[in-house]
Amino acid sequence: MDGKKIKPVTIAFAFLVIILGYIIIMGTMIYGFGKHNFFADQAIRLLPFPAAIVNHGSFVTMRSLDSNLGSVRKFYENQNFSDVGLRVDFNTEDGQRRLRIKEKNILNKLIEDRIIEKLAADRNIIITKEMASQNVQREVAQYGNSLEVEKTLFNLYGWNIEDFKEKIVKPDMYRDELDKSRRAMDQEFTKAKALIGQAQEEINGKKDFAEMAKKYSEGDSAKDGGDLGWFTADQMMPEIATAAFLMKKGDRSDVIESSIGFHLIQVDDKKTEDGIDKIKIRQILVRTKSFADWLLEQEKSVSVYLLLNDYYWDKESATVKFKDASMNDFENNLDKNSAGDVSVIF
Repeated sequence: MDGKKIKPVTIAFAFLVIILGYIIIMGTMIYGFGKHNFFADQAIRLLPFPAAIVNHGSFVTMRSLDSNLGSVRKFYENQNFSDVGLRVDFNTEDGQRRLRIKEKNILNKLIEDRIIEKLAADRNIIITKEMASQNVQREVAQYGNSLEVEKTLFNLYGWNIEDFKEKIVKPDMYRDELDKSRRAMDQEFTKAKALIGQAQEEINGKKDFAEMAKKYSEGDSAKDGGDLGWFTADQMMPEIATAAFLMKKGDRSDVIESSIGFHLIQVDDKKTEDGIDKIKIRQILVRTKSFADWLLEQEKSVSVYLLLNDYYWDKESATVKFKDASMNDFENNLDKNSAGDVSVIF
């Protein structure tokens, strides 16, 4: 044949042009007109289009967002709630709106996970695959063998063990390790710990507990010498109840740490009424920020850019919000709009 052969480099270049054209067209469709159509769904499965950019270099992909939303939908739709008079239906117009709210919440959680990983990296906290695998093995051991656990995960969410590790275990480990670092290193937290230690030292030196409560406690009961009155175990914070109901009348506790701060308690009296144990206590409370409050402060300083046209990032509340005012109204009145739908409850 007299025709010239097409060079491999020309074929490769043409193929690259086609691929780039496909990416541009799909990107224009997804970011310009929304991702809820057949062609966009296929493109998202093939390519890691970003849904959000966190701290200029970390991405939440649409594939990850869709995968998590699919797992949540599978969980609800595979349960039988009819016996308790509840239902799930995402196929109606209102059901589609509820599903979009689920998507928004998942996107918010994925962004938060990226922020936590960034904050952890700043403190040289790294969760390796081996560490996560060991944690999974401990979790699995509590619920049976791995085959049973994997079967349950697949039936509920369509997950395997690796999915469980990446979507649940590693984010939780990063959160826990970051919280431990905060408690050990942050100045505000260490000052609170030193203050409760000072109060304990004075009490151990035979100072009156009520007077020390007036001096140190940041609780509302401080003006009453820390007097909290009578409680049953289920009316108290678990950390406090566990210690208090093991103590005798007149006993004073060591420092107890809870989600709201550091506590010292004194048992003033104990009694049983109608077969229910009750306890009268005083406390000294030195408050600390909860992890959620601390994290919110950090999130406000992190750059988050949303590429999906349905949402925007509200910097003041550090959350994903709908651009559509009608969706905001629907979400704000979700309990009224969705009576009997269990997906609204949890």
